[in-house]
Amino acid sequence: MNKEKLKELEEEHHVKLSNLDKTEMYLDEFYYRINRECDNLIEAISSACREVPFRSIEPYVFQIEDNLDLYRKQYKQRIEDILEARYQENKRFQEKLDEEQ
Repeated sequence: MNKEKLKELEEEHHVKLSNLDKTEMYLDEFYYRINRECDNLIEAISSACREVPFRSIEPYVFQIEDNLDLYRKQYKQRIEDILEARYQENKRFQEKLDEEQ
């Protein structure tokens, strides 16, 4: 493989991995923001309803917690997808290197 083709292949590989890294960082930032906002929301509901029995606000708190659990599952699946995409890209890159040698 000539140096020019190798450099092009490496740059393409680097761009793809960089994009996956950026996507993962975005998901992480969003995940922590959602967690924080849900915690703040539950705290605000609890504070606003101190005089009210918990049973009356319980459905709202549980709905928020259920939605957060669902989001966590989706987040974990998306992270697994990124890890799989990174694995496949590394595999593709290695196969291209092997082909050219």
